[in-house]
Amino acid sequence: MIDTHCHLTFPELHTRLDEVLAGAASAGVDRMITIATTPADAVNAQAIAEAHPQVHFACGVHPHYAINVALNELPPLIARAGHDKCVAFGEMGIDYHYPDPPPAVQHEMFQAQLELIRYSEMTKPIILHCRKAVDDTIGHINASGLDPRRFVFHCCTEHPAEVRKILDLGSMISFTGVVTYKNAPEVRESALLVPDGRIMIETDAPYLTPEPHRKIRPNEPKFVPATAAFLADLRGMSLDDFIQLTDANARRFFQF
Repeated sequence: MIDTHCHLTFPELHTRLDEVLAGAASAGVDRMITIATTPADAVNAQAIAEAHPQVHFACGVHPHYAINVALNELPPLIARAGHDKCVAFGEMGIDYHYPDPPPAVQHEMFQAQLELIRYSEMTKPIILHCRKAVDDTIGHINASGLDPRRFVFHCCTEHPAEVRKILDLGSMISFTGVVTYKNAPEVRESALLVPDGRIMIETDAPYLTPEPHRKIRPNEPKFVPATAAFLADLRGMSLDDFIQLTDANARRFFQF
């Protein structure tokens, strides 16, 4: 199985990385993408990917850190994205769940990254962090001139009406353990809307441990099979068929 989004650089996982990778292997998770959130984080993500054949990485500026990163720090990220083990740019986007960083700061950083991708002619896929900001995120994508099919809306927790907008756009959608939570019926409704060719799964570890392991902290890539099993049952598929489907989608999208 492939965990398409985790944060192996975060201290909850990085301080015991060998144990985390061994646990993933024991659970059948034989490939994972560690996602950078800042330029400094990208250096560490690349180092992990270079040291472990089952790990790939992505690099970008997460909206939570938009206020901490200067625009002149972005060009080196594009250069790093050319690394053989870098499979995507991101994560980046807009998050209105918290008041900080201010929306204007988030918008500036998101737009700057989109412009850099466009003018550098970087062709790798793009990982989006979008929380309660679907309309504005789509607005930036449309204005960028980039192909919407290059984007994945990761950790989707949006209501069905918002998911329909993403599907109309043409982007991929990825689900975490949130879909397994009893207090997230709208996420399950959304997961049923996504066509077979547009769905992926992830942990977003060290966060969002899926049921039936929800009380375990931190989350790890080894728990992505629990999300797969839940979604397979929800969508009326066998687990093997669902894993084959989502792995094929991930390989096609990330081109590995």
